[in-house]
Amino acid sequence: MSDWTILLLLIMIGSIVGGGTNIIAIRMLFRPYRPWFIGSFQIPFTPGLIPKRRGEIADNLGKLVEDHLVTPEGMQEKLRDGVLFEEVQSRLQEGVKDLLQEERTLDEWMEEHLGVKDQLFSLRKSVERGLADRLYVIIQEYSREPFQEWVPETWKKRCESYFPLLADQIIDKGTEYVASPEGIQQLDSMLKTYLRSRGSVSTMFSRLAQRFSMGEIISRELVRFLQDKQTKKLLVDLMHREWNTMLQTSADDYISNDKMEGWLTKLTESAVGRAPVIGEWGGPISGWSMRYEELLNKTVIPSVLASASTILSRYIKSIMKQIGIRELVTKEVNTFPLSRLEEMLLIIAKRELKMIAVLGGLIGALVGLIQGIFILFIF
Repeated sequence: MSDWTILLLLIMIGSIVGGGTNIIAIRMLFRPYRPWFIGSFQIPFTPGLIPKRRGEIADNLGKLVEDHLVTPEGMQEKLRDGVLFEEVQSRLQEGVKDLLQEERTLDEWMEEHLGVKDQLFSLRKSVERGLADRLYVIIQEYSREPFQEWVPETWKKRCESYFPLLADQIIDKGTEYVASPEGIQQLDSMLKTYLRSRGSVSTMFSRLAQRFSMGEIISRELVRFLQDKQTKKLLVDLMHREWNTMLQTSADDYISNDKMEGWLTKLTESAVGRAPVIGEWGGPISGWSMRYEELLNKTVIPSVLASASTILSRYIKSIMKQIGIRELVTKEVNTFPLSRLEEMLLIIAKRELKMIAVLGGLIGALVGLIQGIFILFIF
């Protein structure tokens, strides 16, 4: 065998040993996944480095992510730049636009997309019951108290200020009716009925009533009485007297609890039925919701997102602490399949790992060349 052949053979052997050693070393980072035993003796370097140190690697990686990658300061900066919430706002507005064009009812839409049925009916009934119960409690607080105790003084004075006007209305309407042909006829009829009921004692008065229109005479006297200044004063005094008497009574004197509950039920059903949105959602969404589109897009959604951004920025540290980034990363790394992890790292560092193997081969070839030179030319 010639010297050059020996030299080439040494170079090839060195290259194979150097490159192969690096390839084996790279593989031994991951393999074997479990320790190998011969009897009770554990073969050295098993399992591989990453499987053996998996828990430590997972813990350190979790600490690295928590301390230097996903930090509260970084999240706050991301929230402050507004890009995230601009995207969320855009998506929400698109979703709202699609929803408002639906021909189905809100209950049907929720049944299809959220898997819930008759929730809006239950919600409406809950609102009605809650409103009725609250009103009932409020009314019960005052129903046993005299009106005098809780009616505001301004209301009392305002009501009393209408008494003279009401007296004028009564006098005007009474005068108008009593002086009218219908009123006179009614007075005649009432007088004749009264005289007939008196029997023989009233015969003379009955004949007199037939000869003269007693109704006209009584009408003139009643008109004179109604137009007298003292009549208005009398009416106003009577109103004040009855008003003061009424103020000493309570609501319980006029209406029972059963009637009150029934009245409140009807009132709340009517009020809720006329309320925006909740009183409309029984119809197609497109039929009633479009007038709320501008309010939702320009006011509600931006306000909600702005509040959410402020709250998140303020409490991001405690939120991230509650989430437990470190524990989450550690758990995921510990449960991630080693074969899949090996495949991912080999794909990511494929070029670099090849270069390491090639470098090992070159170093091995260089070592073989130096050995050959020493063997052939020095010794």
